[in-house]
Amino acid sequence: MRRMISLPVLVFVWAYLGTVPSYAIEYQSSPEWEYLLEKPSWGMMEWSSATLPKGFWYPTFEFLYLSNGSYFAAGKEVGYEGGRDSTTYMLTARLLYGLSNKLTVGVCVPAVVGQKVDAGEFGQIERAKTGARNFGDIELFLKYRIVDRYYWALAAEFGPTLPTGKPYNKAGADKAGTGDGQTDLNFNLKGDILLTEEAFVKLDTRLTYQTKREFTDAEGESIEEKLGNVFSAEAGVVQNFRNVGLNGAFRYTYWGATERNNAVELDPADIFEMSLRMSLGEASPRKHGKLDLFLDFPINGKNAPATYRFGVSIKSIFQ
Repeated sequence: MRRMISLPVLVFVWAYLGTVPSYAIEYQSSPEWEYLLEKPSWGMMEWSSATLPKGFWYPTFEFLYLSNGSYFAAGKEVGYEGGRDSTTYMLTARLLYGLSNKLTVGVCVPAVVGQKVDAGEFGQIERAKTGARNFGDIELFLKYRIVDRYYWALAAEFGPTLPTGKPYNKAGADKAGTGDGQTDLNFNLKGDILLTEEAFVKLDTRLTYQTKREFTDAEGESIEEKLGNVFSAEAGVVQNFRNVGLNGAFRYTYWGATERNNAVELDPADIFEMSLRMSLGEASPRKHGKLDLFLDFPINGKNAPATYRFGVSIKSIFQ
């Protein structure tokens, strides 16, 4: 009889403690690694200033659906046919490792598993072509936490994107590419401002410098192409509940002009987007599983395709 009574009592106590914000409980009785990485940073390595403690691994596997279905011209979203409509399905593997408590190294390996891109130019109707299925451009990076205070933190991230994907030569290729064909240099600043023990403001800026690439077109002419450099800025709020995290953010992205043989081929472009994310579970050394859902959608822009992204990622963490 005592066992029958004690069992529901223990279940009730466990459930009650689970509803209490876990930050204070874990912080008072946690081992050393939890002091090094405060909540709500666990499981948010990609979109916060958090770095891994020394000796920890953080793998992520992500599925992404990406669709360019309309085009912003002079600030207005318009439908169009040909050239810029595309649908892409991608799988991405990402692995982070803590070299020290403030320095994390990472690699991101994307793979295009399905793609459909229109073959025509803007305003023309031509048969859609099947995109290439191949690895994309691999990204390497180092992330260093510059400032680590209780109420705010700042991290810098730097690394190249390698031309491992198959580029699409606009003049002669019969398939869409999986990479842009040249090495990119990326620099990020990620900042967090703590609002409460379960919520913080997220700030992110990113600059991508794109080097030139050379290829030969269908007529045998040598082409030198310089894609425009990219700058983006993002601001949002993260709110954590019990085993659930919500994030809403606004992002602005600017692309410089694309040049071919020192002549402007595509004018500069910009776009405003909204990003929504939901995290289920908690990726910590005690609770390894975590599932993230995210949706990005355009709001307004100029000379840029309106891109919709939906993704699902599975994450873990271990020592």
